Amino acid sequence: MLTARSAQKREQILQAATELFCEQGYGISMEAIALRAQVSKQTVYSHFKTKDELFDTCIRAKCTANQLDICLLDDPREPQKVLEDFAWRFQNMLLSDEALNTYKAAVRQSDTHPDLASVYLNAGPRNTTEMLAEYLGQLVAKGVLTGDLNCADAAMQFLLMCHGRSVYWAYLGQQSGESEQERKQYLKSTVSMFLQGYKSPKG
Repeated sequence: MLTARSAQKREQILQAATELFCEQGYGISMEAIALRAQVSKQTVYSHFKTKDELFDTCIRAKCTANQLDICLLDDPREPQKVLEDFAWRFQNMLLSDEALNTYKAAVRQSDTHPDLASVYLNAGPRNTTEMLAEYLGQLVAKGVLTGDLNCADAAMQFLLMCHGRSVYWAYLGQQSGESEQERKQYLKSTVSMFLQGYKSPKG
């Protein structure tokens, strides 16, 4: 078990390494990380035996931090409102600097560290998709959505539509030029189209 001092130094190392990996890529040296963290190189290696281990830990931590910490199943409001609010939070999360940098860091190292793509998918997109699919399953059970709905596929469709121009452009390093109101209107129409498309014939 780490002492309070040791835990603090480990957190300093993780923060410094995350910043440098995002800024300069995997090629950054352990010496540079130690310097940014204001610890010795020996201290870095006492916590992380290799740079691979440190990089993997950083990616996992950021993916976990970027998850949407919500439970749609507990929301009693109408599906339109629930999904509108979810879509807005989801898109804002994707547009955050942390999410953008974590994604770019994983993509940059995809050739040398292909396992990181799996880490990224499991800690972020897959978890969110499964959570949304569970909510859609609840709507199917209530007769809101069609009974033959493949909830996993529908959840993926919805999440991809929620990216919109804002996220698509941002992940290519460009500004979409959309106002907040335009983004909200896009997401509102996305939710309406989605619910209408999968509406139960009995509803």
